[in-house]
This record gives sequence, structure tokens and C-alpha cells, in this order.
Amino acid sequence: MPRLVRLIWILLALHLALGMIAYGHFLVTGQYVALDLYFWALGPLFFLVMTLMEFWLAIVCRSWFDSDEPMRLAWGMIAGAALARLAGVLLRAASDGHLPWGNWHLLSRPFGGLFASLSQLAMVVGGPLSMAFLAVGLGRVLGIQRKFRLVGALTPGDKALLFLVVAFSVSQLYINVPLLWKHPSLGTMLLWLSDPLLSLLLVEGILVRRSVIRMGQGLVAKCWGMFVLGIVVTSAGDAAIWASSHGLLSESMTALSWYIWFVAAAAFASAPAYQFAAISLARRDLSPVGARR
Repeated sequence: MPRLVRLIWILLALHLALGMIAYGHFLVTGQYVALDLYFWALGPLFFLVMTLMEFWLAIVCRSWFDSDEPMRLAWGMIAGAALARLAGVLLRAASDGHLPWGNWHLLSRPFGGLFASLSQLAMVVGGPLSMAFLAVGLGRVLGIQRKFRLVGALTPGDKALLFLVVAFSVSQLYINVPLLWKHPSLGTMLLWLSDPLLSLLLVEGILVRRSVIRMGQGLVAKCWGMFVLGIVVTSAGDAAIWASSHGLLSESMTALSWYIWFVAAAAFASAPAYQFAAISLARRDLSPVGARR
């Protein structure tokens, strides 16, 4: 495992360990004091570190491709997605920082104006806008792979996963579309795009990863595998929010589901870290010193 990737997951492990202490306090006392402090202080700090690292690594990966290379645009879009997530974290911290993270589907009631609050704007920027940038980037990669006939076939497991996510997205559209007559705010309608965009990202991510796997289980394949993991975990967090809002999760399980977003942030940061390691290794091998070795 590359050094940067190891660092990301060590930070996640330490962060979750502290989070479990707060969760244990909640289970014993029934009070949200420790959880509030953890998610209000340490939560934004972790997201800030992960999104900063993701954005910086994506920018570095982009810089290593020439201006006429198609992957430069792909990594530019991925960097844009990371920047949008970073902006979302900063806007959310500037608004209120309340729990839970990523609860855009709880904002389905009608609002006046473009955005109901700064918090809603933060969720739009860090959610649908970021997903749109990533969808363009992955679509660019997929187009390159199709050009060279590298697109791989989906496995039964891939198809089952896609079916579950797409079915959930369709169910959410079925619920949200009738609400249009209530004239919701622009921000609310944009947040409704989260599930369809997640479905598109999952399709693209799985196809890209299957194509890369055909060339071997190397660092580049793990890069796109991390994107798939981040998308799947985000979908799981999305489903947990929906289940909680419909009373399908207990209070303790709802609180536990909030930790999902930290895993997604670590996965998205690990993706460019793997690409960074792959390019660094290739550049070292092509250097005069590497050639002599």
C-alpha cells in the first residue's frame, strides 16, 4: 500500500476510534453531548483534511499529463469534484455544522427563494455539483477506454449492485417529482438530483474499474476501485438517511450511520493517492537512475 494511502486510512482509523468513544458514551448515557462535540469539532476537521488532500493530489495528477492528453481533462474534472466537496465542507462549517452530515433528503419540504439557507447551499455544492464534476471526469475516462476497446464486461455482482442503487434512485424520484407542484426552492430540486447522479457515477465507476482490471491488479486499478468504494459508501449513507427519516432505523443505529460519511471521504481521497503513487513509480523507473537500476 502506498505511503499516502496508508496515511489516509490510519487517520480514518484514529478518527473512528475517537468517534466510537463518543458513540459509547451516547449508548451508556443516552445523551448527545459527546457525539455533538465529536461531529461539531473533529468531524469538519477530518473532512477538511481529506478534501484538501484529495484536491491537491488530483491537481498534481492532472499536472503530470500534457495539455493535449485526454486524461488531463479527466483529472481536471476530478479535481473540480474535490474542490466542490472542499467548498461544501467550508460552507457547512460556516453555517451551523449540525448533525447529521449529508442529510440533503431531509430538506424535501418546500422552500422559498433559490436556497433555503447557507447549509443547503453547502449540501448542493458538496453533493450534486461535486457529483456532476466527477461524472464528467469518469465519463471522459470511459470514453478513452472505449476508444481503445478496453471496456470490460460487468460481473453478476456488479449488475446486482447497480440494480439496487438504480432502484433506490427511481423510488426517490417517484417520491420527489409529485412535490414539484408545491414550488420547492432551486436548492431543494438540485438536491433531488443526488440519487440519479450517484447511480450514474456507480455505472461509470464500475465500468472504468472493470476495464482497468483487464490490464492487471495494479495501482491504477486500485485508484478507480477507490472511486467505486466512495460512491457505494455514499449510496449506503444516502439509504441510511432515507431509512432514518422514515423511522426504519433505531436512534442508536441512526447515530451509527453518521460515521459512514468519513469512510466515503477517505475512499475519495485514496483514489488520487493511488494514481499519484502509480505516476511517481513510473517517473522513477523512467528516470536515468531508475533505468540504471
